[in-house]
Parts: sequence; structure tokens; C-alpha cells
Amino acid sequence: MTVMVAVAGLVAWLASGTASARSRRRCEERRRRSVHRDPRTANLLDVERRLREGLTDRQVDFVLARVERDGIAARTLWTWLDRFGAPALVAALASGWGYGGLVRFLDATGQPDLDELSVLARLAMPELYGGQDARADL
Repeated sequence: MTVMVAVAGLVAWLASGTASARSRRRCEERRRRSVHRDPRTANLLDVERRLREGLTDRQVDFVLARVERDGIAARTLWTWLDRFGAPALVAALASGWGYGGLVRFLDATGQPDLDELSVLARLAMPELYGGQDARADL
């Protein structure tokens, strides 16, 4: 009898753990759709999740440190990611762009020169690219 109770408890625990993971994923997806509809609602956790989808841990840590240092708004970061992507954000920040540089390009109708950004980023912070050509990441 004790074994059956233990097994039933284990099954219930496993089922509740699976449901909560599924629930978390649904909640994250719902949040992502909501922020895509209205980027003004983006927060730094939204940005971090998105960065982790396409960057190395070192690159994510670098971006988050620059965001904190320069006070870059999550809304600005989200809009940049939508327009130019995460690798271009890393390259822009590694090239010495700050908040103002990101905003200038978001306000402009053109696109930043990604080749130039990648060369500058590679020269300034080669450790972010792990020996890879920075242009390959863009």
C-alpha cells in the first residue's frame, strides 16, 4: 500500500511539473505576441529572452552590461531587434555606439552599414566572437 501511495505521489508530481512548464511556455509566447503588437510594453526580461535565442551567453552578458551602463530602454532594444537583429545589436554596442547611436539609426530610414559595424566590433572586442569573423554573425 505504501508503495502505491509513493507511486501515485510521484506521478502527480511529474504531471504537475509538466503542466507548469507547458503553462510557462504558453505564458511566454503570449507575452512575446503582446510585445510584438505593442513594443512600448517591452521590458528587459523580454529583451533578454529574445537575445538568448540567437546569441552566445558571452554576447548576451555583454549587451545586458551595456544596457545597464548606458541606461538603454527596453523599448529601444526591442525595436532595434525587430529591425536589425541581435547580432547587429552586439556589433553596434561593441563598436562603441551608445543609446544615442541606436536611436539615431532607428529614427533614420536607412540601415546601418553592417559590414563596417562588424569590422569595428571585431577590432574592438574580438572576445565576443570567439575567433569567428564578425560578419559571419550578421
